[in-house]
Amino acid sequence: MRHLAILGGGPAGYVAASHAAAHGARVTLIDPRPLGGTCLHQGCIPTKVLVESCVLLEKFKRAEEFGLQTVGSISADWSKLKQRFSEVVAMLGEGIDRLMENRSVTCIRGYGCFIDEDTLRVADKVIRPDATLICTGSFPTAPAGFDIDGAFIGTSDDLLQWESLPQSILIIGSGIIACEFACILKSLDVDVTILASGSRLMSAGDKDVSVVLQREMRKNGIKCIFDCRIERVVREPEGVVAYKDGQAVAVAERALVAIGRDANSKNLGLESAGVAINGYGEIVVDDLMRTTAADIYAAGDVNGRSGLAHAASAQAKLAVDHFLNRHCTPIRDRAIPVAVFTHPEIAYVGRTEEEAKRDELDYTVGKFDLRALGRAHALGEISGFVKAIVAKDNGHLLGLHIIGPHASELVHEGALLLQRYGKAEELRATVHAHPTIAEAVLEAVEDALGQATHKLLSKRQHHDILQFS
Repeated sequence: MRHLAILGGGPAGYVAASHAAAHGARVTLIDPRPLGGTCLHQGCIPTKVLVESCVLLEKFKRAEEFGLQTVGSISADWSKLKQRFSEVVAMLGEGIDRLMENRSVTCIRGYGCFIDEDTLRVADKVIRPDATLICTGSFPTAPAGFDIDGAFIGTSDDLLQWESLPQSILIIGSGIIACEFACILKSLDVDVTILASGSRLMSAGDKDVSVVLQREMRKNGIKCIFDCRIERVVREPEGVVAYKDGQAVAVAERALVAIGRDANSKNLGLESAGVAINGYGEIVVDDLMRTTAADIYAAGDVNGRSGLAHAASAQAKLAVDHFLNRHCTPIRDRAIPVAVFTHPEIAYVGRTEEEAKRDELDYTVGKFDLRALGRAHALGEISGFVKAIVAKDNGHLLGLHIIGPHASELVHEGALLLQRYGKAEELRATVHAHPTIAEAVLEAVEDALGQATHKLLSKRQHHDILQFS
């Protein structure tokens, strides 16, 4: 029985342990903290519990639009919201522990580090596995000049521990974490100002999606200041102040620093093991998650390939399969979907239009607005669209971008197609249930391939019809 040691018990580590044990390996899982990692304890799960509470709160606020009468006002209770996500986190954590017990995984609570390429030390224990998988994750970036104290100037790890919410907050950053917290806090009646270093929100996503997100945030009262690279955030008598080029640009009661995450690669003894890191502190891996040292792998945030929990899990399974000599295929990174739980929700997979243009691809774009769907009107959520990017030469789907209700579920239509190098015609030929938001995926693909059934003809299309009639 081959022995695999795993450093870190987050969505890469515990999934690797489960997968390896299920296929006959002896597994030792090492983590100083409860299993589940940032995703379970400070990230994905607690924030999504908050998102669902905020979605319900926003619906209650609009009850009259749905023909409903309410008695009294609806308000949020931060302490009870915290209690709810804590209960969900605890329940899921217990589930992971039971899973490890069920699969006879040996769990050691402590910090593991390499003595050499073949040997690990955890406190007074020495472990000599056949291979090691590093899944130590990442931590919030905290630049010099940002006086992070956890209480008034904090990261996403700190915010969920706050005993109360501020009346106003500065959010430094414009990516997924920044935008999700902006929407959550605004729903909870916090005055939110986003300070973005670039010219738009969610710069990794499609520009058209950013336009709608920024519009909806503005409508909801979230202030955004762009091209504002903050160099210093400090607490002063009037509050927390953010500085750019030596000048104060914004002030609020507290600040959230959400400008990225750094690989947790320090104090692991990587040099002793011959494991190389790049200039960002990320462990260098190949397409099978192998490091520069024999029989040492790295998966998840620590290798810098993706900051997504589901990508970490997929990488970890791939590493395990290679270790166990099972069939394995490198992960197609462009087929990994991204879900952003803002309001409206965002999800995308594949290339953005900007990337397709940069790569000089010959492509066509199809787009369908949600306001043309009966289901969107029934939900009272008509802001948003689906956008499909299709290669002209072979009809392959290049990208699918969604902003609107249920985007995180719908994006998997595109992910499945991209994973198998499928053609957009396959989506067009798939009958979609009515009335659903998923119909917008069909219509966007139809639009890219010629004409969406429920989209008005352009002047050019009118002209072409007259020419051939």
